[in-house]
Amino acid sequence: MDNIKNIFKITSVYVGTVIGAGFASGQEMLNFFAIYGFDGIYGLILTGFLFFIVGWAVMELIYIKKVKTFRDFINPITGDFIGGMLEWAIVGFMFACFCVMLAGGGALIEQKFSLPYEWGVLLMAICCLGTFVFGAKGVVAINAILAPILLIGSLLLGLYILVFKSSEAFQSLSVVLYDVRNNWFTSAIIYISYNLITAIVVLTNLNQYIKNKKIAFYSSLISGMSLGILGIFLGIITIINYNNIQGIEIPMLTIVMMYAPSIQYIYIGIILTAMFTTAVANGYGVLTKLNPGKKKNYLTMVTFISVSFLFAQIGFSTMVHNIYPLFGYIGLFELILIVIYFVKYKAKKMKG
Repeated sequence: MDNIKNIFKITSVYVGTVIGAGFASGQEMLNFFAIYGFDGIYGLILTGFLFFIVGWAVMELIYIKKVKTFRDFINPITGDFIGGMLEWAIVGFMFACFCVMLAGGGALIEQKFSLPYEWGVLLMAICCLGTFVFGAKGVVAINAILAPILLIGSLLLGLYILVFKSSEAFQSLSVVLYDVRNNWFTSAIIYISYNLITAIVVLTNLNQYIKNKKIAFYSSLISGMSLGILGIFLGIITIINYNNIQGIEIPMLTIVMMYAPSIQYIYIGIILTAMFTTAVANGYGVLTKLNPGKKKNYLTMVTFISVSFLFAQIGFSTMVHNIYPLFGYIGLFELILIVIYFVKYKAKKMKG
């Protein structure tokens, strides 16, 4: 029973970290997959598999090496110098990602309710600050509650549009196919690389829940399957409506309004949940680096929130389009090193 509880907690945090504003809003689907037409689906299948493989490698290494911090995890793989540089680069990305989530809240409030963009940013920031006060337990508790709602809600929404509104949606299918290209593979690799930057840091803070190798394996397997299936659902919907959502801040909201306006507020709840779970994961990761001691530093929290609020003014779609791919290359370097290290470890174990 304890194993099942720990698998549930880890899976909730893993999935909740990945499914952020960029994912649930449709921006990531639009920029990384829909642009390649239905070839983008191959990329989404690949991402689900890689989320499983890399997650398994990371969690098993966390268990075996008794990792307690990200530096404990990365330094044996890269060495102290590269590990230190990589750690600060990752902190920079997590800060950027936190700002993106705040910006997503502002964009949603502005697009749907015609309220000032800053109101949505401020609301998201205050909710995150309230969670940070409770530390790691607050992050786990929020994800344990909201991640399952987020996953199930997104799947049901995708099913509703594809099944009950399929005749309307698929009318635009032939128009979309002209845009098919063949770079879905590299796009998928960059996508998973920057997502794993945050996920790996967060997972190293969950070492107390990774009690054995089975927990590491099944947590990764369930997470990978969940993210892959959900990605395919949202990817198909985005691809079908590609020509109607270009240049839109929250593409999925536009799609929902086209086919299912009666459930628009359910979707708004889903995307706000997605933004919040990822914002909390990223923000907590930055705060643990800025304040490594166990004692809470409220001044650091407030300063961090205030600076993030200012950076969020750059805008949601602008940040997703420009920041994520940039850090994807850093994440790719980290991902390759981790996979090589894990394969060597497994090979050595088999020989031994």
